[in-house]
Amino acid sequence: MSTARKIAWGFGPPLVVAALLAWCAPPWPDDWDGLGFLASIEHFDMDKFAPHPPGYPVYVALLRLASVVLRDPMRAAIGVSVASGLAVFVCARSVAVPLGEITAVLIAAAVIGNPLAWRAFTAVGSEAPALALLAIAYWAIQTDRLAVAAIATGLALGVRLSWAPLVLVFPMLLPTRTRTRAISIMTLSVLLWLVPLLAIVGPSRLIRIYGVHFAGHAQRWGGTALGDPRPFGRLALLGRDLFVDGFGVDSDFVGVALAVMLVIVTVMIAQRGGRQQVGVIAALCAPYALWILIGQNLREQPRHALPLVVIAIAVFGACAARARILRLAIPLLGLMLTRTAMDAYDRRTTPPAGEQLVSFLRSHPGDVVFGGASIRFVSRTDMTARALPAETRGDVEIALTRMDHLPERVLVTSEISETDSAPVIAELCRPPRIDRKRACLQLRALQ
Repeated sequence: MSTARKIAWGFGPPLVVAALLAWCAPPWPDDWDGLGFLASIEHFDMDKFAPHPPGYPVYVALLRLASVVLRDPMRAAIGVSVASGLAVFVCARSVAVPLGEITAVLIAAAVIGNPLAWRAFTAVGSEAPALALLAIAYWAIQTDRLAVAAIATGLALGVRLSWAPLVLVFPMLLPTRTRTRAISIMTLSVLLWLVPLLAIVGPSRLIRIYGVHFAGHAQRWGGTALGDPRPFGRLALLGRDLFVDGFGVDSDFVGVALAVMLVIVTVMIAQRGGRQQVGVIAALCAPYALWILIGQNLREQPRHALPLVVIAIAVFGACAARARILRLAIPLLGLMLTRTAMDAYDRRTTPPAGEQLVSFLRSHPGDVVFGGASIRFVSRTDMTARALPAETRGDVEIALTRMDHLPERVLVTSEISETDSAPVIAELCRPPRIDRKRACLQLRALQ
C-alpha cells in the first residue's frame, strides 16, 4: 500500500465519522438533564441542577474547555460528544486491526453506528465522553500502556459515577502483577476531580446533596426496583433497551429483518466456534448489568444500557470475523445503520416536547403555561415569565391568585396532577423510539 493510500485509509474513515456525527446532531438538548449540563458551563450549582447530582465534574470541565473554543454552550456540548465518538471509533479500529484492516473498520462502524451509541455521540450528555474514556482505557490495556488505562478509568468515574460497577472491573483485565500499580494510579486520577469537587461544593454540602438525590432516585423518580419491583418486567425492559433501542430490532420491516439476521449470524457463530472469551467478558459485565437492572430507570432511560450494547456489538463483530462469516454479518450491519439513520432523522427533525412547547408559546403570546420538567426548556428563552413550575392544580390556582394581571389563557401540561378533566388543546409528540420517557406531552386549558 502506497504512503498516500495509507494516509487516506488512516484519516479518511475518522473524518467521515466526525462529519456525519456533527451533521446528525440536533440543535437542542433531548431532555432537562442536558439543559442542566449547558447551564453548568456558565455556573456550577448542583442545588439548581446545573448539573444534577452526582455533579459530573470531569464532563463539566470538558464542556468548559470546549466552550472556550466554540463559544456557544450547545456547540461545545456537541463538540465534546462528536470528539468522543471519534475517539471510540479510532480505539475500536486500532484494537480490531489484528482481524484485518477492513474488518477493523466494519467493527468500529458497528460500535459507534448502533442507534444507542450514535444518539449519545450526537447529544448533550455524559455517556459519550464516558464511553470514550473506557475505549481509551481498553485500547491502552491492549497496547500495554498501563498508566494511560488507569488515568482514563479514574477520569471516567468523574464523567459517569453510575458506571462504577463496570469501570472498576477494568483492572481485572490487567496482569496480576500490575494491578496494584494500576489501582494506585486510578486512585490518583480520581483525586484529580474529587478534590476540586469537594473544594467547590464543600464536603458536608456534597454529602447532603448526594443523600437527597439518591433517596429520591431510589424511591420516587428514579425508576428503580424499589418502585418497580417486578423482576420479569424489569428483565423485559433490559432486553428492550439492549435489542430494540441498542441493536435496532423493532416491529417494522427493518426491525424484523434485523432480528432475523441477528439470529442467523448468532447461530452461525455458535456453529463455527467463534465464541472465544465471550464468557469472560459476560462475567465482567455482569455487575453493571445487575446494577442497572436493580438501580436504574430502564423504562424511561435506555441510555443506561449503552456500555453493554457497545461491548456486545464489539464482541459480536470479533466473533463473526473469527468465524469467517463477515459476508453474512455485513447485511446485518447495513440494517443496523439503516435503523440508526432513521432514528437520527427523527431526532434531527422532531424536537423534544419541551422545545415544541417553546415554539407553541411563541405562537400564542397571551398564554401562560404551568408544568414540570418540560418548562425548563423555556428557561433558555426570553419567555421565562410565561412558564411556571407546578405539581398540582392547587399549585396553579394559588399562583394565579398572586398575579397582578391574569393571562388570556392558562395552560397546564400533563405533568400537572388533578387536571385530567381540562380539555386538551395540543399534543406535543415524539416517536417512542427516541423518547421513552414521554412520547406525548399534552397541553390542557384551565381557562
